[in-house]
Amino acid sequence: MRLSEVTITNFCSCHDLTIPLAGFNPIVGYNNSGKSNILRAINWLLKKVVQPAHMFHDVNERMWVAGVIDNVNLALLPQNQQQAVAPFLNGGALKVRRIQPSPGCSANQVKVEVFDYATNNWSDNPAGLDNALAVLFPEPLYIEAMENAGEDIGKFGAKNTIGLLLKQVLAQIQAQNAPAIAAMQVAFSQVSTFLSGQHRLAELATFETNASNAITSFFPGLSLHLNFATPSIEEIFKTSTVTLSDSEGSPRPISSLGHGAQRSAQMALIKLLADMTSATGGNPGGTIVLLIDEPELCLHPQAVELLRESLLLLSTQNFQVIFSTHSPLLIGHTHALQTLMVYKGANNRTVARQKLQSAADALNANPAQTEAVFSLQAATHILFSEKVLLVEGKTEMMLVPSIYQTVKGRSYMHDRGCLVSGSSSSSLLPMMAILRAVGYAPKALADLDFAFKVATNSGLLSTTDPDILACKTWFTANAAQLNVFLGADGLPTKQSPQGVWSALKPAEVFELMAQAMAAEVDRIVTSLRAHSIWLWSGGAIEAHLGIQKNNPARIGFINTARLNGNLNHAISPQTLVDLAHWM
Repeated sequence: MRLSEVTITNFCSCHDLTIPLAGFNPIVGYNNSGKSNILRAINWLLKKVVQPAHMFHDVNERMWVAGVIDNVNLALLPQNQQQAVAPFLNGGALKVRRIQPSPGCSANQVKVEVFDYATNNWSDNPAGLDNALAVLFPEPLYIEAMENAGEDIGKFGAKNTIGLLLKQVLAQIQAQNAPAIAAMQVAFSQVSTFLSGQHRLAELATFETNASNAITSFFPGLSLHLNFATPSIEEIFKTSTVTLSDSEGSPRPISSLGHGAQRSAQMALIKLLADMTSATGGNPGGTIVLLIDEPELCLHPQAVELLRESLLLLSTQNFQVIFSTHSPLLIGHTHALQTLMVYKGANNRTVARQKLQSAADALNANPAQTEAVFSLQAATHILFSEKVLLVEGKTEMMLVPSIYQTVKGRSYMHDRGCLVSGSSSSSLLPMMAILRAVGYAPKALADLDFAFKVATNSGLLSTTDPDILACKTWFTANAAQLNVFLGADGLPTKQSPQGVWSALKPAEVFELMAQAMAAEVDRIVTSLRAHSIWLWSGGAIEAHLGIQKNNPARIGFINTARLNGNLNHAISPQTLVDLAHWM
């Protein structure tokens, strides 16, 4: 049972936002993009409070948050609530919303409505729906980024981390220690005899008499009585507090520690909750939504990785995990494609991009799709960028950031850009299609052979383009003289069909062709620039840098650029400057 979709209307920066949800839900975006507002809105859907004016995007409009609950488990509800909910199910899904008409209204004006699929309209709250929602989705565990972690783990609360942990411990105690439980209950009963029974303390009776006399002077006929319920083990647990001790063994209240230590302990206990919940066969009852704002705060990288695994485990144990993050480590390659990316659009409103996985699924007819998806999945830094440059070579990944830094005086990351390596030139266009589908405007950087091997096959360039044909004619005319072999497509190959090696590598032949056919190549380059694709007009990046294709040469180029503060040691420095500005 999960929230599969949430629609947020007029809640802070979320003017009209619909987001899909799964069991494990990372949310990324720059600061002030609205990540925390999404968490607050989901918390409000499941926990009724009256929202003040500053939480409204427009104070003149009503605020509401709707959620679709999939696979509703009616068996969790008593019979009367089952009867109230069942008519509104659609394929096992229930759609509800919490609505507040205006800021600061009375609590009874904050209502829950249910969507009637039969009439395609929202219906007034049927009797018991509020209570049913609380059973299906108990109050969320909401951990804000800058809250006092000591409040969450230092003292028992029915819905805080330490409370959920102690609930697990208590269940184990009750299941495995029946004699001890019985003995404790006898002891509690003996305590009660001094409060309410035959051994009642005389001072209690004296107080009741004095208090009753005082009340009688104002209101004759009334008496005061002190009543003490017999303590239970559950109540003892509720009064518990947690302290931490250092290497010297001195217990200290959690609130006395630094924020980093508190946050680390808090996330460690969430990991423990995941382990204990898994070991006991899952969380019984309804689904607990775990909302965490930036859980990676104050954690070292290894701890972030452990936390990710714990949150993943919880998401399979009747917990639904929704969190904001600035850390690729907390997402990992496996879930990069399922991550929700948000940003601020027009009128300061939060906008969500389509998930990369959804875009990839919609475009899966492309034969290079699997390769493209793998490349994007490995590049989690895409999730934290606004500009994306796709490249096909190791040299570009190593050198282009330094070229950009030298020209612009700041890093590409500073300008909210990132480089992503495709596994081959054939993956660049599918990757661009996926990124465009989710709202990016990606660019690609490719060797000259891309125009002949990929662009003509994809329709970006015509196979009968006169410049393409002229360049291929040059290959044909010079192949014998250069002692190189051509494939069936008329392009240079490493070896002949009989296995005889060409005297030159294909990249070297393209470089020679680019020198001889400069005008034709320039027109090809210009044509693809209109499609946001930069071709190396000299054949490959090394031709413009004037270096060999190896790491020592690349490192030497970077070091010289840093030392001189310019790119004048390159063969074509202006080309590199133009590239940086185009990026």
